[in-house]
Amino acid sequence: MNPVIWRVRDADSADLATISHWLRREALPATAPGEAVLVAARADDPAAHAQVTLRLVPRIGLVLPRVSFHVGCTVHAAPELALFHRQRTLQLGHDHTGCAELADIARAPRLDDRSATDALLALAHAALDRRVARSGDFGTDLVAELPGLRDADGSAPFWQGLGRHFYAGDIAAAAAEHGPGWRSHVAALLPRQTVSTAFLPEATQAAIGAVHPGARWQWAALTEIGLRDSHHVNVEDGGPVLEMPLPAPESAPSAG
Repeated sequence: MNPVIWRVRDADSADLATISHWLRREALPATAPGEAVLVAARADDPAAHAQVTLRLVPRIGLVLPRVSFHVGCTVHAAPELALFHRQRTLQLGHDHTGCAELADIARAPRLDDRSATDALLALAHAALDRRVARSGDFGTDLVAELPGLRDADGSAPFWQGLGRHFYAGDIAAAAAEHGPGWRSHVAALLPRQTVSTAFLPEATQAAIGAVHPGARWQWAALTEIGLRDSHHVNVEDGGPVLEMPLPAPESAPSAG
């Protein structure tokens, strides 16, 4: 079987309607310098229907700081008692504010994982090429958030064990009203002190940094282009934040 050849193009208005359906929220056109909404379509599709999409954002969090939990550790040791205990911690912060991001990654529901991975690879490489052409508009690092674990009813064990104790409202309604920026708003209610994960329910601990099974194709593509676990998770479902440094822009040749 011949491999599928994927063509990448900028999204048009019809694509945005499709992407909104995939994301279950409104997909807006690119507006900021360097920003792009890209779609991958099969080269053998005469209508060039979008199958996978991503949004390249040059810098995130400049209006509402991007919030996440840093996953660290602390050690309690007492040699005289032969005790050595290492446990994970969570610390709220804005470490990725100003980074570039690959966001709004989504695909056609019937597309298989292998094809989706290949299409996302094509999109990611095209996004990196865009960044090279406009390097001055971008941050020094590239990040991507992956979806975390969800129960059958759509609730996130990570949020249920941590976030809901500080914000008992409907997070789906908050997301519908404020978009992805709702996390920045609710962050004002979350604990600023270091959280020891030992006090969290087992299901919440297990969700820290775990990728939703339906997003493993994203993990495969993004790690192939060089993104790695940044030891950060998003505040909603505990999904991992991947990160990679972007190469410095090439210096202009000196006049000789």
